[in-house]
Amino acid sequence: MIKKIIYSLVSFVFVSCSLGPVEAQVVNNVDAKEFSKLINSDEGIILDVRTIDEVNKGHIQDATNIDFYASDFTSKLNLLPKDMPVYVYCASGGRSSKTVAKMKELGFYKVFNLIGGFGAWKLADFKFVKTKDKVFKKQESISVIEFSDIIESNNVVLVDFSTQWCVPCKKMKPVIEEIKKENKDVKIVFIDADTNKELVRKYKVRGVPVFIIFKDGIEKFRHVGTIDKKELLNKIKL
Repeated sequence: MIKKIIYSLVSFVFVSCSLGPVEAQVVNNVDAKEFSKLINSDEGIILDVRTIDEVNKGHIQDATNIDFYASDFTSKLNLLPKDMPVYVYCASGGRSSKTVAKMKELGFYKVFNLIGGFGAWKLADFKFVKTKDKVFKKQESISVIEFSDIIESNNVVLVDFSTQWCVPCKKMKPVIEEIKKENKDVKIVFIDADTNKELVRKYKVRGVPVFIIFKDGIEKFRHVGTIDKKELLNKIKL
C-alpha cells in the first residue's frame, strides 16, 4: 500500500457510461522523498514535461519526455496507457500541475505530481542523469492500404506501435529485434504512432507501446505496455 501521500485531490470518483461501475480516479501531490519511493517500488511511467533542452541538462532516470509547450502535447498524452500509474514532474511544479489536471480530464486513473519539480528532486540529493541533445529522426509513414497488404499477405505478423519519446517503447525495441532475428517466419512491423496517426485511429491504439499479433489478416492478440519476451513468443506460436 502507498503511504504518507499528500493529497491534493483524493479519490475523485466518476461514473463512466461505457464502463458501467464506478471507478476511483486518484490524483496526488507528493514530495521528492515519496516520489522517489513510488517510482522505485511501483510499476508505472515517469513523465517529464519540460523542454528537451531542460531534459538534456538533467532528468530522472527512465523518464519519458513530452514537452508541455508542444502543439501535440495532448495527443501525445493520450498515447500513454491510462490504466498505469504516471509520475509527473517539471522544473518547479507549475507545468506538471497543469499536466495532472489535463490527465484527470483525459481519464488517467492514477497520477502523482512532484511538488517543487526537478528542483526539489536535486535539492533532496537524488540521482539524475544528463544526456546529449536528442535528435528524433523522421520515421516512415505507412498508408492503411499498405498496412492491410502486409497483414493479409503474411501468415503471422507482429506489429509494434511505438514512439521515439516513449521510454517503455525503447526498452522493448531490442526484445522485438531479437524476436525478428530468431523467428524468420514472423513478419515484424514497426509503426511510429506519431507519424502514422491514421493507423493509430483505425486500430484504436490508446497507449504505447502496443503489440498486436495478426494471423491470416485477423487480429489475435493485443497488449499495451511492456511484455515479457517469452509471453509474447507464446502468443505468436498459439
